[in-house]
Amino acid sequence: MTERDNLTDPKKAKEYSQTMAESRNELETLRAELQKLMVKFGLRALKLYQTGASEPLQPMQMAYLIKYELNNVIADLQEPPFMEEIIKQTKLEYQKLQEKQTAT
Repeated sequence: MTERDNLTDPKKAKEYSQTMAESRNELETLRAELQKLMVKFGLRALKLYQTGASEPLQPMQMAYLIKYELNNVIADLQEPPFMEEIIKQTKLEYQKLQEKQTAT
């Protein structure tokens, strides 16, 4: 079944439209959650740096440290072992969802 198949049947088209709207809302929620998590990584980097520095961090230092930390986090997530683990866990979670849906 393709997207086009969903658009030729009015009932399927309505369901598809609803699913797409829900998916868009879910994506916005996930992006907000990801942003909050990335802020935590940035805070972690600042706190860690500050423990070894005797002077308060300057705004330019803070921006550099945060950007450096976020770039490292993103690079780590793109490494094959991390990516493979994320894929593995996602497949397991999807199987659980499928089993839950078939049980109801």
